[in-house]
Amino acid sequence: MLLVVALALLATVPAIAASPDEKPGVGKAFGAGKGDEIREKMFQERKEMMTTWLQNCDRWMERLRARVEESNIGQESKLRIQERINNVENRINEIKARIGSAKDYDELRNATRESKEIWLGISKEMRMIAYENYVSHIDNVLRKLDEIADRFESYGLDTTQLRNAINEANSTLQSVREKMAGGTVTPKDIAELNKKVMNAFNEAKRLAREYKPKPSDGILMANVNGNFTLTGNMTALIKGNGELHATATAKSESKGAAERIEALVVRGNVNVNGNGTFKIVAHGNGTLTLNDGSASYVFKQCVNQKFVNGTLSKGESISFGC
Repeated sequence: MLLVVALALLATVPAIAASPDEKPGVGKAFGAGKGDEIREKMFQERKEMMTTWLQNCDRWMERLRARVEESNIGQESKLRIQERINNVENRINEIKARIGSAKDYDELRNATRESKEIWLGISKEMRMIAYENYVSHIDNVLRKLDEIADRFESYGLDTTQLRNAINEANSTLQSVREKMAGGTVTPKDIAELNKKVMNAFNEAKRLAREYKPKPSDGILMANVNGNFTLTGNMTALIKGNGELHATATAKSESKGAAERIEALVVRGNVNVNGNGTFKIVAHGNGTLTLNDGSASYVFKQCVNQKFVNGTLSKGESISFGC
C-alpha cells in the first residue's frame, strides 16, 4: 500500500511575481532618448516575466485539476475543490487582462500594483486548494488504514498500537480542518499531519509482516443492515449497533449503551446471529446468510485470489474459504 500525498505539489506553487518599480535616474543619466530605450527594454522584460509567471500558474492549476479528477476522494470533495480551482483561474484571467493591456512601462507598473492584492489572494488560495486536496486524500487513507486494522484484528493480531496511531492521525486531521476553515493552516501543520499518518502507516506495515492467512482461508468483509447468520470455522470481528447472539470456541465482546454488543471477536467453530447494522470481517471457511434486510460485501474465496464485490438480498448467502 502506498501513501499518496499532495505535499510535492505544494512545493511547486508559483511564487508571486515581483512588482516592477521605476528605477531612479533612468532618463536623467542617459538622456531622454536613451532613457526611453532602457524603459522600453525594462517594460518588455518585466511583461515577459509576468506572462511567464501567469503561465506557470496555469500549468500548476492544470496539474492540480488532473490530480483531483484522477483521485479517489469523495465526489463532494472533488466538486468543492474544482469550484475553488475555477475561482482561482478566473482571478488569474483578470490579471492576464490587466497585464496584457499594458502598452508601456508606466501602464504595466500601475497594472501590477493594482493586481498585487489579487496575487496575494491567489497564492494563498492555491495553497489552500492543495491543502484541501491533501486532506481529502489523507481522510481516505485513514479510512483504508481503519479497514486494514479491522482485517488484522479479525485475523487475531493485536491492533492496539495501530488503532492508537490512527486515532492520533484523525485528531490531527480534525485540527488541520479547523485551521483550514479559519484560514490559519500552515505548512508546519500539514507536515505534522503527514508525520502522524506515516506513523500509522508504518505500524500497519509492521503488522502486515505478521499477517499470513492460510492458503485455504477465505476473507469476507461485509456491511449488513438487517438480520444475518454467520457460521463456519473462522476468526471474525463483528462491530456495529444491534443485537448479537453467538456461540464459538472462543469469543470476546465489548458492550455499549443498554448492554448492547458493539464489537464481538469470535474464533473457532462459530455460529452468530445478529440483527442491526454491522460490519463483519472474517478469515477462514464459512457462510454469511442474510435473513432480512440488505448487505454489501467484498470477499476472496481463497486468500490468493482477487477481491470480488457483491450484494445480498433477503435469503441469499455468500460462502468463503477453499
